[in-house]
Amino acid sequence: MKVEFGAINKDTAPKQIAGRIRESILTGKLSPLEKLPTEDELASLFGVSRPTIRETLKWLAADNLIEARRGATGGTFVKLPTPEDLQSRITDPLMIAASLDIFTFQEVIESRFALGEMCCRLAASNRTDEDIALLTAEIATQREKNLTDVEFCASDVRYHAALARATHNTIISVLAAGTIEGLEPITNLMLYRFRARQVLSDQHELLVAKLVERDVEGMVAVLKAQKEYLIEKQVEAKNWRTNKHKST
Repeated sequence: MKVEFGAINKDTAPKQIAGRIRESILTGKLSPLEKLPTEDELASLFGVSRPTIRETLKWLAADNLIEARRGATGGTFVKLPTPEDLQSRITDPLMIAASLDIFTFQEVIESRFALGEMCCRLAASNRTDEDIALLTAEIATQREKNLTDVEFCASDVRYHAALARATHNTIISVLAAGTIEGLEPITNLMLYRFRARQVLSDQHELLVAKLVERDVEGMVAVLKAQKEYLIEKQVEAKNWRTNKHKST
């Protein structure tokens, strides 16, 4: 590792060292899959103890920047990010923010369907038979009579994430699927008492039929209808909560 680091404040050493290594990774001074020095070597390099280095490595591992490998050729390596890693960096903060009511329902619904429309346009050109099969399987799941609300919501998330992946554009897929998986559970939680499964699964089936035909405008029209339906149900949910509050 041919990287020079400046002096650190030992009171916050693990965080500072993690920041220095993180910066070296993000700027390319440390390459993906490059092996880091041993704990002893890092401790000597930074003038700190091995426990401090272990704490540093925990910070970096939690940030998905490094990974440990076992065996004779093992050690600690700079991690090559996967699409799943990148997606989780979008999904997790959005899910937390949504659960804290940082976003309005209007913001959530607008962002979801703006991304959905973008996905429709690319998926219509790039979708494969496997994509169609995955989407169709989720619709079949959604139509199961004994499906719980939680299971239906999970299938709904998987369906829209599968549509995002049908674009076969890694950047858009990561952004769209990450956003959908971060925001969709909150939407479902708010509306599950009011929206009808049959309506949603019928809309999903019609969208897939349009996808098979590569009918972009038909797909967008289905998404628009679903957006309007969910907005209508949100108004119902809001009125129900208001009336319930007044009666207590």
